[in-house]
Amino acid sequence: MKIIQVTDIHLGRQGERRYGADLHQRLASCIAHINAHHADAAFCAFTGDLTETGAPESYADLRTALSELSVPWRLLPGNHDRRANLVAAFPEIPVDENGFVQSVRDTGEEVLLFRDCLAEGRVEGELCDRRLAWLKARLEEAAGRPAYVFMHHPPVALGLPQLDPLALEQPERLLGLLRRHGDVRHIFFGHVHRDIAGTVAGIPFSAQRGMPGSSLPSTDRARLSSRRRLPMRSS
Repeated sequence: MKIIQVTDIHLGRQGERRYGADLHQRLASCIAHINAHHADAAFCAFTGDLTETGAPESYADLRTALSELSVPWRLLPGNHDRRANLVAAFPEIPVDENGFVQSVRDTGEEVLLFRDCLAEGRVEGELCDRRLAWLKARLEEAAGRPAYVFMHHPPVALGLPQLDPLALEQPERLLGLLRRHGDVRHIFFGHVHRDIAGTVAGIPFSAQRGMPGSSLPSTDRARLSSRRRLPMRSS
């Protein structure tokens, strides 16, 4: 199955330049690229921070932009979003029995889980008891089949001093469930505006840099520059 992930669009006001770019134009270019080169994808997952402030007009602009996308899509909220405004603008998106924007895509052979980790009014992500129970039930239903998880906040410390405190709180609650399932193949997330990949609890994960590109704080630039100067050793 071919999946496209787009994250951290941060759509704001029309004509506004943020992060040094017109993000409306970048989104339009992204959608045009997907249509031209990845029209065979099964779907496109947008993993949070769909807007900058959660304003209703930003979701209206997002809906207009997505009307041009030729593949099916799934939306998740991030900390910059407002759940009520998102659902009002996209009443067709799946929500669970508690109103969280999370759902399952079951292909028969594998299960894709879309998690809402938005904590309204806070930057950090959360997995409250109701969302934990929902995830536990979905993983039990998927017993014996591969599962893939999509979310906004990273469930792992990435060595980014300014961002690691703003990740998913109590990530061990999530990782414990995923470990017990035994066949979670990948975790996809955003939030950190970087291309990062690794493994946590034996599960591969990856993050995308997002629509604004990479916004690497000076501390991270210094660390990466230092690493590039390390001598290579042959084994």
